[in-house]
Amino acid sequence: MSNDGRATWCPFHATADDLARISRDVCDIGSIQQRLVEKNHRLKRMDRAAHQYQIAGGKVLMKVNEDVPEALRDIGLFEAGAAHLGIGRVSTGLGVPHVEPSLDFLGLRFAFQTTRGQRVDFIALSDPGAPVDNHVDFISVLHATAESAGVELPVIGKLGEHQLPDLLATQSVFAAALAKRMGLPRALHVVSHLLSQTQRTIHARTALQPYWTGVVNLGGTLGKFTFVPESIESDAVGAGPAEYVFSSDWRHRQRRANIVFLMYWIAFLDEARTPMGALSHGWSESHRLHAGSVVFPQLDPDSEEAQLWFGLAAEMGANPGNWVSDREATVTGPSTEFETARHIAYRLSQEGRGALDAQSYISVFSTGVIDAVLVAELRQRRHDKLQQGHVDMAAVAG
Repeated sequence: MSNDGRATWCPFHATADDLARISRDVCDIGSIQQRLVEKNHRLKRMDRAAHQYQIAGGKVLMKVNEDVPEALRDIGLFEAGAAHLGIGRVSTGLGVPHVEPSLDFLGLRFAFQTTRGQRVDFIALSDPGAPVDNHVDFISVLHATAESAGVELPVIGKLGEHQLPDLLATQSVFAAALAKRMGLPRALHVVSHLLSQTQRTIHARTALQPYWTGVVNLGGTLGKFTFVPESIESDAVGAGPAEYVFSSDWRHRQRRANIVFLMYWIAFLDEARTPMGALSHGWSESHRLHAGSVVFPQLDPDSEEAQLWFGLAAEMGANPGNWVSDREATVTGPSTEFETARHIAYRLSQEGRGALDAQSYISVFSTGVIDAVLVAELRQRRHDKLQQGHVDMAAVAG
């Protein structure tokens, strides 16, 4: 990322040398996935390097405002008043299954297709800042996560309290593994930052929270999107085991009504208010602009239709590199070095776990129909995982 001053940042356009360097930096994704399987007894096959465990997933509907902000107008999905059908997913952040309300991020992913047939994905976290400031440190965090994957994550006690010894053991192993890669002082700084960022999740009762994307380029302007719940009813938590509180709550909400996220655009202003050098810091949002909404429609989560969409959300891939940056739809892909690294890492993760071929579900975006061939594939994948005892989503019903 080039920097011409505190108030000017230019989109990052990777050269061949940049791509080779960044590819070397993130090439361990496959070995991280394998290490997760070796360390965690509930993983029976290679799975996502991060955001492995699915809380919710299914059909989503995006509506762009008639008065869409001018900076976005007619770029990619953002045609005034346009409606797009897509696929959404909510997940925990770690690469292993665990008690849902833990020290962790939550993730939100929306996948759509433009009227020109180009894929656009929004990939967001439940914190306004990134876990770290650069992609090299991010790979170190993934390595440390894999090394601590065999430690039992905090359990829920009778009163819903996390057990302190389990919590400390998990963080100690993670911190020691991180220190081996980046040295103790930097590791302690990163651990402290992560602990601060993930406090919201360990105390939450719902995954219906605000989420923030990474930095993207629209019309030469860098910015982020944030997805904010339209409303959160405090009493919506459904019945079920405490360790599945997010999954149970989501099912209860979606059975009753649409789940609506309002979509806002936050443009880069300057380094002080919207830092690009310190990506782990959140941005000022006083200037954010409402761009539209994304809805998970009301649906019985136990219905066959819901289960098929849930399975598609789990088995498909997504990528921050799926992006359109200009009105001519000629500038695509990531616009920062960090997002370029994530683009490569996500692709490697999907190759490692055998994600669905994107061509097998491309028609879903235009038809809203999961055809018979895809239905059979999704059912076979779910059957195989159940037979193996592989855990990638909550065992909760009702």
